[in-house]
Amino acid sequence: MEGGFGRRAGITKSANAPTSLKSSGENRFAPRRPSQIPAQIYFDGTTISLPCLIKDMSTTGAKLVLRNGWDNPFRSDASEMQRIRLVIRVDRVMYDCKIVRRSDSELGVKFLAAPKPMTKIVR
Repeated sequence: MEGGFGRRAGITKSANAPTSLKSSGENRFAPRRPSQIPAQIYFDGTTISLPCLIKDMSTTGAKLVLRNGWDNPFRSDASEMQRIRLVIRVDRVMYDCKIVRRSDSELGVKFLAAPKPMTKIVR
């Protein structure tokens, strides 16, 4: 595992990755890598959850795509939801996240800490 919070093999730097973020058009601190990882969003302080797909991910955050047809509780600017837990069951890890961007079908999240291993099944 390279320094940071990334755990999946697709997150590590490849030999062909650009060394300069400016030249690649990427302005993030940690470049995101494309993915198609199913995950579950748990609302902070509740057992309510919502399925999502991790569209891209870096060591510091991720872009989450919400399924079409699901009522999106993040869509409104009036929503006070600022923190979520992102559970990736296939990797058996959980991230504490802060919502940094929201739209009708996507969330941008920042990881607040390294992923926590899941010791029990989250349903």
